[in-house]
Amino acid sequence: MTKRSTLGGAGRRHTSRQHGVSLIEVLVAMLVVSMGVLAVAGLMATASRYGKTSEFRAVATLLASDIVDRIRANKPAIDPALAGDVAAYNMTGGYDSWATEPGDAADCANSEICLASEIVAQDRAEWGQAVFNSLPGGAAYVQLPADPKANPTADVWIAWLDPDASSDEATADVDGRSECPQGFRELTPQPRCAYFRVGL
Repeated sequence: MTKRSTLGGAGRRHTSRQHGVSLIEVLVAMLVVSMGVLAVAGLMATASRYGKTSEFRAVATLLASDIVDRIRANKPAIDPALAGDVAAYNMTGGYDSWATEPGDAADCANSEICLASEIVAQDRAEWGQAVFNSLPGGAAYVQLPADPKANPTADVWIAWLDPDASSDEATADVDGRSECPQGFRELTPQPRCAYFRVGL
């Protein structure tokens, strides 16, 4: 005789198996990964932008040092006691004054030696071209004091257009002084400016 199992319905084993993950879990995982990728991309874009801004500021620092070195080397040109003009190196026009590259200065009348005023013209032309070519939309504003002997300093602003800045982005104030001088403010697009006060 064959023994039959007396186990009834209560003795049967019911097992449920999970076959893979649900569609909702997949979508949530994709959403989390996408947010992470977007965050990393945003950080990289911001880092690249600030890196470029730092590069422009470094170039502006070198340009400011260059013009001040030129003034120091040609001090008779700004000394009234030597028939100089204290405003010889001033460049106080508006931002659009350098919309095109500055031209070359005329050669010295005497090829053996240049007058102080002729050196000023060459310095202004060469430096203006360097600013124009070294920065996007590069321009500058230079202001010497009325009495360089009593106040031997020069105020130099270097301006450029930041390709990544929004058109209505304004520059911040530093110690209560606007980074951009008169004639460079409230423009569209607004140039960025670096301000330097340098001893002569």
